[in-house]
Amino acid sequence: MIDVDVPLLTHESKRVRLRDASGARGLIAVGVGRAGGRGFQMLHRFAALGGQLDAAGVNLVFVYPEQSARHVRDALSVMAARYRGKPCLLLDEVGLFFGDTPPLQAHCVMRFDSHMTCIETLAIAAREAEWDVRLSEFLAGVLADAV
Repeated sequence: MIDVDVPLLTHESKRVRLRDASGARGLIAVGVGRAGGRGFQMLHRFAALGGQLDAAGVNLVFVYPEQSARHVRDALSVMAARYRGKPCLLLDEVGLFFGDTPPLQAHCVMRFDSHMTCIETLAIAAREAEWDVRLSEFLAGVLADAV
């Protein structure tokens, strides 16, 4: 489903592949469906866990399909990504990363090790009442494994 070698666009309009955005101990990629939330909202909501994961060597990125460019390129999202100082909001501008278009209201979460082998996945419907709690629990579990 996910192609880690597809070039993605950063908030600075630079091309990067997932393996280039990985931390020393891996990466968590959250594929965000078109109606899944704006970039700055995702960065803000998961800032604490994202910072802890960064410190443990695991980078957290949010990948949006090409149809969601406005969710990644709005001024607040760009400022939030610049604040993080590393690739964290990525856009699948060429439409190849997801293979098929992700569901509108879904988050597809993938955990990769340092060799970019997918070792864990999670699918969350963004309309679930506590979708953010489920994602936070997943991130906390990765953090516990990384420490």
